[in-house]
Amino acid sequence: MPYLGRSTDGFGVRDRFVFTASGSETSLSGSDDNSRTLKYQDGTYIDVFMNGVLLLRGTDYNTTTANTIGGLASLAASDIVEIIVYDVFSVANTVAQTGGTYTGGVTFSSTTTFTGAQTLTGTTSATQIDIEGETLLEERAIMLEGTDSDFSNEGSLLLLDASASGTDAGEKLLFEANTLDSLTKEDPDALVLEDNDNNGFIFHNTSTNERVSTQKITLESGTQFEIPNTLTAPKVTGVAEIANIGGDQNTNFDNSVSVDVKAMSLGAGTHILDLDRNANFQLTLSGNITLANPANLTAGTTGSIFVVQDGTGSRTVAYGSSWDFIGGTAPTMTTAASSVDRIDYIVLDSTNIHAVATLAYS
Repeated sequence: MPYLGRSTDGFGVRDRFVFTASGSETSLSGSDDNSRTLKYQDGTYIDVFMNGVLLLRGTDYNTTTANTIGGLASLAASDIVEIIVYDVFSVANTVAQTGGTYTGGVTFSSTTTFTGAQTLTGTTSATQIDIEGETLLEERAIMLEGTDSDFSNEGSLLLLDASASGTDAGEKLLFEANTLDSLTKEDPDALVLEDNDNNGFIFHNTSTNERVSTQKITLESGTQFEIPNTLTAPKVTGVAEIANIGGDQNTNFDNSVSVDVKAMSLGAGTHILDLDRNANFQLTLSGNITLANPANLTAGTTGSIFVVQDGTGSRTVAYGSSWDFIGGTAPTMTTAASSVDRIDYIVLDSTNIHAVATLAYS
């Protein structure tokens, strides 16, 4: 069966060393009969033969010392020990003729010809690239040149290459009137919410009880929504704080409002709940814990904490000084395995959180 052997450049997967014993040796290393120095990367990948018989690694010999066959039974004079070393074979870092990807920089020292469609990405330090007689210059500036300074529906908008000169002078990209509706000038002091997917905004017609679409909503200066709001409710995401809702009017939600329950597994120790990140918590205990004073106590924050015993049970809960229970006495949690208690709370101020415990849910 063919195999990759030792090559002139030092790479290969199989090498052979031969030692003739002079007598009494228990280890072999250094130069063999052919003045070649025994070496290997990993003693696991070695076969050792004595007089043609394969020896058992770890029993008949060991490789605990680098580049040494040790632990041999005392050799007799003229014993022949043959060592086969299997080494690493490295394949050159090349890209196949049929195509591939270079992950590092490539330098061309002479003229290079590209055939077919080509895509060049990234940056280049070259001042220009010549492709089929066309010169592509780097850092070509683009400027907006409008023939109508207020960008109204009249006139046109140009994208002009400001750095072009010679045969490239005056290169520009023209958008005729009405091409860029987003640049249409609106009335002063107006906010325009414009549809960008052609599906339209949804309005609820309270007279016909129908939903209708439009392409644009314009909120002029001083606009106030009528009550009830005729717009569908927006979905707010992200971590930014929402401004206070009120203005001497009742805030009503027609549909349900829910707040996520943050599930956490708590080991023994002291833990701090951040009420700016979550209001509701499900705490599964695997040890005795202390709920220290929560972070970010903001007056009016409310929520619930579900305390769940793990499969072992008997976990206790202590509380920081900001927690205030009825009568000033903290509750004793249900300690049965897998039992569930609930603590409902409301923050009074930055140092006081009033709490009520309901125990032993099924």
